[in-house]
Amino acid sequence: MANNTGRFARRRGFLTLWALFFLTMVSLFIGLLSVAQAARRETTNELIRSTRQSTRRLEQGRPRDVKHGRSPKQRQRLLE
Repeated sequence: MANNTGRFARRRGFLTLWALFFLTMVSLFIGLLSVAQAARRETTNELIRSTRQSTRRLEQGRPRDVKHGRSPKQRQRLLE
């Protein structure tokens, strides 16, 4: 064995160097996963909000379109 194995062995400290490195990497990984999950949730919520808003606009405009006989292109311009 090499002469420097004492650096990585448990002597006086509570955690060895490799355990400290392992715990740091695990905590960083968990943090990264939680941030990614929060971003995914926010993107989904924004998509749902946008879909509901568009659906509401379509439903509000439907009686007018039927009453006035608007074409699909005219209805599309109203949504923009």
